[in-house]
Parts: sequence; C-alpha cells; structure tokens
Amino acid sequence: MKPKRTLPTIALATTLPTASAQTAESGQRTPTLTETLQALNDSLSTLNSYIQTQQFLFAAINGTSGITILAPSNDAMAGLFGGGSGGGGEAVTMNDLNNFDPQLVEAFWNYHVLRGVWWTSNLTAGTGGGGSSAAAAAKRRRKKRDDSVDDDGSGIDGNSLFIPTLLAPDITPYANVSGGQRVIARSSSSSDGGGEPVVTFYSGISGSGGSRQITKSTITQANFNFSGGTIHIIDHVLSLPSRLNDTLASFGPFSSSTSQDDEISSSASSLLSLTASVGALSRANLTDVFNTKQDITIFVPSNDAWNAVGSVVSDMDEDELADIMAYHVLKGQKGKVFYSDLLVQNDNSDGEAGGPEGGEEFEKDYETVEGGTLKVRVVDGSTSTEDGTNAEEDDEEETSGSGKQVFVNGARVVKSDVLVENGVVHVVDG
Repeated sequence: MKPKRTLPTIALATTLPTASAQTAESGQRTPTLTETLQALNDSLSTLNSYIQTQQFLFAAINGTSGITILAPSNDAMAGLFGGGSGGGGEAVTMNDLNNFDPQLVEAFWNYHVLRGVWWTSNLTAGTGGGGSSAAAAAKRRRKKRDDSVDDDGSGIDGNSLFIPTLLAPDITPYANVSGGQRVIARSSSSSDGGGEPVVTFYSGISGSGGSRQITKSTITQANFNFSGGTIHIIDHVLSLPSRLNDTLASFGPFSSSTSQDDEISSSASSLLSLTASVGALSRANLTDVFNTKQDITIFVPSNDAWNAVGSVVSDMDEDELADIMAYHVLKGQKGKVFYSDLLVQNDNSDGEAGGPEGGEEFEKDYETVEGGTLKVRVVDGSTSTEDGTNAEEDDEEETSGSGKQVFVNGARVVKSDVLVENGVVHVVDG
C-alpha cells in the first residue's frame, strides 16, 4: 500500500532535514503534537480519545523533540496483541492494560516513539536519526532484497534498520537494551511496482496458539510533521519483545509466517522450534540469568540441532551444560547488541564499513561469555552453503535470506534478529 501523504489542515514536509527548518523556510508555524494528532482525527480518533484520559503519560512525549511517533490507526487500536487486529484470540484493550499494569502501558507507548526524526525518505534510503553505515546501502540494494529475503523481515541483507525507541531500561522494567529497545524497519517495492517503497516495522511476537508470529506494522500514511518531529500512521500496534525464555518457548514455524494458513514443511517446523533450548537453559539453571542479562546476543540452536547431539547432551551435568549455553552468548560491551547489521559489517582496510558483495566473504572472531571464541563467517547469499548446496535452491527450509548467509562455527543462521526484552536472538541449525 502506498502511504498517503496529504493533509490539507496542517503544513507537511517530506524531505526537509528538520521540522524547524520547515518553519524557517516556509514562514509557517509548525503545529504542535496535539494539533497534528487532532488534524488526523479521522484516522486516529481512538488514539486521541485515549490520550484525553492519560494526559500524564503523554506529557513527557509531548515535550520531547527529535522523535518519530508510530501512531496506530483506529483499526489497529480496535484490538491489541490479538483479537481485533487479526492476531487471533480475545482482544486486549488499553483499559485492560491500564488495570493490569500501568507500567506496561507506559512501556507500550514509549515503544511507539523512535529516537530521531525518520521520514519515509530516511527509512527507505537507510539514513536519518540513527541509521548505520551498513544500512545506508539500503536503497541501492533494495531490488536484490525484494527478491530474496524472508517476509517476516529476518533476512540478513544489510538493509534492515535497527532503530532505538524511548523504551529504555531507566524508564520501564519491560526493556533491558541500552539506548532503547529496537524496532526493525525494512522497505520493499510497492505492490503496483510504482510509487514509493512500502515501509514495514517488525517488533515482538504476538498472537496465540498456532497463529503466533512476528508482528508486522506497515506505514499507511506518512510524514505528518509537528514541532518535535514527525508522525507515521501504522496499521498494527507494535508488540513489546518478550523475555528470552518466553520468546523461545512461543517461537515456532508460524512465527515467521504471514498467515496461520501458510503451509510449513516438517523440516522447517523442527528447524524453527526452540523448545529444546528452553529446556537446556532450565537444566543449566540459567533461565533467570539470561533473562536479565542486559544487551544480550545469543545464538540459539534449533530443536534439530539439539537432536543431532542429543546423546551427548543428555549425559552432561549442570555445569557442563551451562558452559555450552554460555558459549552461545557473545561477550559484548555495554550498549552493544549484535543485530545482523553488525554481524555482516566488515571493517575494510580503508576504514569503511561494508558487507560481502559480488561473492566476497569474510570472517570475524567474537569472544563469548564462556570465554571461548566463535568464528562468524559471512558470504554472499548466492554462494554455496557450508554443506555444498546452493542457498537459493534451498526452498525446503526457512533461511536467513539470500542477500547474505551467516555461519557461526559452521552452523548456519536460519533466522536472524528475533527481538527479545534484553537483546536479540539469532537461530542456528547446529
């Protein structure tokens, strides 16, 4: 769907560097956040009504500048985390959340506010309030990505933007990521092949039962400027990333599907199930430790990977299993989570960051919490995988997208960038 970009009652700017610059050049006063939201009342009346009952919650946001607000549409607000928004199950309203946990409501809204002003032109070009150098290549790589990456936004192609939000550890217990919990932004060509690219955000897992999936929220109306930044209207609320063990327990073949009716092969089903890792964490007495470790990057073996070494693991005691699990966690400095944009970033001799193109490949070593070293190898997605098969011909299993293939000590990353409360999960097949 092509984002609508007109609103006659307020002044809009889609390409200017800042909202204040718009005011200076046009001579018009940039509207306040309240004025802009009210001007969009046809699409945001539910949100506006809720704001009237929660003035204290929005006062801080209203006084913040240099932000981008992802405003859920009326349809998106009709049902949260399932139910009315198409996720299956009973809808949860904002009043339900308020009564259950006011801090959860605060976390929910802070997660819908991006740090930095991100117009759609920034989101599709990979530049703006916090875009990385790896993501800056998004525009020139988009065509290749459209033909190759997974529909759930987990493909490793150097195109994803990992944008920090106002959901930070010092504000709420519902995030433990330095600088603010991330939301993943990706752009793709419009369905009619013309016009501007479609921008979609990926967040936590929502739904229930077999309909659980990574939440997708697409911009339907874009670039409504206010004095503190800009607003995009999205068609689905973002879902807060859950605790690590809860995410692993709920993750499965449908977590990467756009519809619960999608057919999933038996091999893909076991490849994307992570319940064995939940059990391993519990046996090693590490569930709470890993749930609360700030800025975690963990490579989680699939059930198939555990089954392949089942006889060995079953004989391990708690300490031995703890060492195995700690070996799968990168030892990063505070404030650094290794999302896929960092994994595929190669520091070239000229000091520029980039990734493998034209068949180039590279390796990097990472220290783990256990004290050992993981070797991460990045190759172009069109090259052969570790087992000698061609990545583009492997349609039986969910892959990390043929834009790039990432191997960790020979195990392939088959699902990247699953957001959790305290960092990120990359699923490996070995």
